[in-house]
Order: sequence, then structure tokens, then C-alpha cells
Amino acid sequence: MSDFVNGHSPEWSKTSLIMTRQYFAWMNQEFKTVCNCSIEEITGMSVEDYIMTAMDVISPKDQANALFYLLIDQENAVAMGGLRQLPNGHGEIVRIYTSPEYRSKGYGSKMLERLILEAKAHGFKMLNLDTGIFMKEAQAMYAAHGFVQCTPYEGAEPPPQLQPFWLYMQLDLQKS
Repeated sequence: MSDFVNGHSPEWSKTSLIMTRQYFAWMNQEFKTVCNCSIEEITGMSVEDYIMTAMDVISPKDQANALFYLLIDQENAVAMGGLRQLPNGHGEIVRIYTSPEYRSKGYGSKMLERLILEAKAHGFKMLNLDTGIFMKEAQAMYAAHGFVQCTPYEGAEPPPQLQPFWLYMQLDLQKS
């Protein structure tokens, strides 16, 4: 039986940081392979410094405008994901990540479904997300839930040098 927990809570914040580090280690390897650059080169800071910045900016501990969940199964954190408000008032899905040993079991989809429900409950009319071109499984999952490609949007995290390697998607919550 799996359950969602608040990844910002004192009892789960260390696990959230561990999973975020795993996510960025994987992401950094993909950048090096696909984009011929690293997080350090893109951001001008160490991966660890970027992680701490990203956790404060992309996944803020602001319960009114942002949520961050861990999906727990048999006491193990198997997936993570967040929802935050963009400057234009839309919602944005951030950091959906499933640990490699738990992939292909539906955890990412379960996280996405939870975040879509939360976005609706928060009154968001549009939901955005961004994803690397190398994240084929994630793109298929997003499309299966009704997300379509869109142009880059205000407040998205990827810097300009990643644009050739990035996709942007949106879901009209008024139609879903």
C-alpha cells in the first residue's frame, strides 16, 4: 500500500533531499550525454549549490502556493513530485521523479494524478511542466494524461542554453 507524505515535513525533508540529489545526479549524467554540458556549466555553480537553490525556488516550502510530495510504499520513498504557482497564476508540475529500482510500476503516474487533483483543488485553470528531450517515458506519461506541447512559459526553470534540449507542456484543467 502506497501513501503520499509532505516532503517538506521534518520527518521527510531529509528523504526529499536525498531523492532530489539522486534526481540531479541522473539529470547531470543525461545533460553530459545528450547536451554535451553539465549542470555546473549551465548554472555556473556546483550541483549541490544548485540543488539547494532549486529546492528553495522550484519547490518552496510555501503551502499556499506550493506542495511537494513523496510517494511512500512499504516505508520506502519511491517517487517525488511537486506543484507550484507560476508568476502568471498557472500551476506548474515540478520534479516528478521515480527512483530507478521502482520504475515501470505506475508510481510516476500516481504522483502525476495526485498533483493534477491538487492543481484543480487550488483553482489553477492551466497546468504547465517542462521536461528534457531525453525523458521519453515521462513525456509519454504526460501525454497519456492529456498534456500537449506548448511554447516556453514564464517562470520555467531551464536556462536559455537548454532550450534546444527541452520540451514544454500544458494541460487545460478546465477541459480535463
